[in-house]
Amino acid sequence: MNPQSMNSRLPVVLSAQDLPLAELCGARLDGELFTLGDFWCPVDEVDDRVRRARAVGLLLASPRAIAERMTAAWIYGLAPEPRRHHFCVQSSARMKLVPSPRMQIREVSCPSDQLQAISGLRVTLPLRTAVDLVRWHDEPTDGVRVALIAALLRLAGCTSTDPASRLCAAPNLPFKAPALTRLREVQRYLDEHPRPT
Repeated sequence: MNPQSMNSRLPVVLSAQDLPLAELCGARLDGELFTLGDFWCPVDEVDDRVRRARAVGLLLASPRAIAERMTAAWIYGLAPEPRRHHFCVQSSARMKLVPSPRMQIREVSCPSDQLQAISGLRVTLPLRTAVDLVRWHDEPTDGVRVALIAALLRLAGCTSTDPASRLCAAPNLPFKAPALTRLREVQRYLDEHPRPT
């Protein structure tokens, strides 16, 4: 299999719908493909946010789903791929949420100015992703989480946790008090680890 010819005829992120699974696995063993999440890419493709978003989008049956939390952090290249991808849908979407061992979907209220489209997939912006990770603390461990949230804030162009604190202070927001406490830890981290100039 020639990756150059694959690029002209096939998508840059491949699934078993594009080629038989045995051929994809063989091409990976031959060094012609690399795995990206549950899918494959030719080795001359870059593992970047566009390809990761495309791979995540292939997991979904609904265009209304939004990649969030650890999935968004993985798409941004700041975290390893989660064992279970995190998605949300607008609570107004009236969508049936089907449980899955590969993904977790929850209903939220997420304004459109906190989202962006990457390769056709809606993804929470880095600031919103940081706030969601501050509020929902199921994974990763606290030390890793603090560094990850700091990295997301820096990716969002923030030099402090003030913008995240303002989002966390919104009325009727669940887990507000613990989130603000965690943001103080993140601020200490930002102060102790200034961005290289």
